[in-house]
Amino acid sequence: MRVGLMQEGQNPPGLPLDGHETAGRYHELVEEAVLAEEMGFDFYGVGEQHFASSNSRLSSPDVIRSFIAAKTSKIRLRSTSTNLLPYNHPIRIAEQLATLDIMSEGRAELGCARSNNPVTLRAFGIDPADTTAFRNEMLEVIVRALSEESFEYEGQFYSIPEVALCPRPIQTPHPPIHLSSTSTASAEWAGKRGIGAMIGFTISWEHLEACLSSYWDGTRAPDLLSSIALHNAGVFSAVVSIDESRAKALSPAAPVILQWMKIVAGMYRGLSPQSGDYAYLSSIDQVMDHADDADWLEQSMPYFVVGTVDDLVEHAERVAELGGSDLILRIDGMGHEHHMRVIELIGKEALSKIRELTPVIPSESALGK
Repeated sequence: MRVGLMQEGQNPPGLPLDGHETAGRYHELVEEAVLAEEMGFDFYGVGEQHFASSNSRLSSPDVIRSFIAAKTSKIRLRSTSTNLLPYNHPIRIAEQLATLDIMSEGRAELGCARSNNPVTLRAFGIDPADTTAFRNEMLEVIVRALSEESFEYEGQFYSIPEVALCPRPIQTPHPPIHLSSTSTASAEWAGKRGIGAMIGFTISWEHLEACLSSYWDGTRAPDLLSSIALHNAGVFSAVVSIDESRAKALSPAAPVILQWMKIVAGMYRGLSPQSGDYAYLSSIDQVMDHADDADWLEQSMPYFVVGTVDDLVEHAERVAELGGSDLILRIDGMGHEHHMRVIELIGKEALSKIRELTPVIPSESALGK
C-alpha cells in the first residue's frame, strides 16, 4: 500500500477569504511537501478548484507542482483533480504533464476529474449533463497525444488535425493516469479503461466498499484507453489529523470537518438535481442529521481519519481489506505547525506498517455482482 499527501491550500476556518490569505499558505505547502518526501511519503497531490468556492484555494495546480518539483527529488507529483472541462484543452493538459515529467525527471502523474462543483460549471458556462462526455473524450485525446508520435482526432467536442506533441514525457507510453471517482459508475469506468481510481465522497464504509468492488469489476472487462493498464485503487480522506491522543487530534480537525461538510453539502445538493449523472450526490443527505457533530462524522465515515497512529493503521488495514491500494491523506486547514507534526508522526511511526499491507481484491461476486 502506498501513501500520499494531498493538499488544497486551505487555511484554518475563520480566516477572511478575500484571496490574499492564500499567499502565505502556498509557501507553507512547499515546506509540507518537502517534509513529506523526507518522511517517505510516496506521492504529493494538489487539486484544482476555482473562485474559492470550496475548501480549496488552488486554481493552478501545475504551477504549484512545478515549484515543488524543484525542491524535491523522489516524491511523485500528482494532480488529484485536473478538470477535464473545456477551459483546460486536452492537448494543453498533455503538454503541461509532459513538461512536468521532464523537469521532475519522471515523477509526474495525472489525476483528473469532471468536477462536482456547480459554481465552477456555472462560471465557465458548462452544462452539467455534458461533463461525463467531456471526461471521456478529453482522456482519449490526452492519452493519444502523450503516447503516439503523431495523431489526429475527430470527436463530439474536438476536431484535431494531425499533430505531434512537444515535448514528449520521460515515462512511456505516458505518466500514470488516475480518475477521481465519487460514484460506483465512475469507479467501474476507470477500472474498465485501465486507469487508476481515487475514490472520494466516502460518506460510508458501505459506499467505499461498493466503489472499490466496482473498480475491480471494471478491470475484469477491459476496454483500455492505452497500451498499458494501471490497476490502482486509491482511497481519499478529506480531513486527516494524527496526534498522541484522539482528543488532541480532534481539536484542530473538528472545525475543518464541520466546514467541509457544510461546503460539500451545498455543492452536492445544488448539483444533484441538474443531471442524472450527478443524482447520486443527493446521498449526502443520509448523514446531514449529524452535520454539526464532528465526533460522529469522524467515527462513522472513512471520509475523515482522526486519532492516533494506531487508529490510522487500523483505517489502512480496513481499506486494504476492501481492495484499496493507496491512501490519499488530505492534511490541510489545521495550521502549518500541526500539519508538519502530523506528517512527521505518520512518516516516523505509521508508514512502515501501512506499506506492509496488501489490498485484498474483491471477487466478482462481491456485493451481489
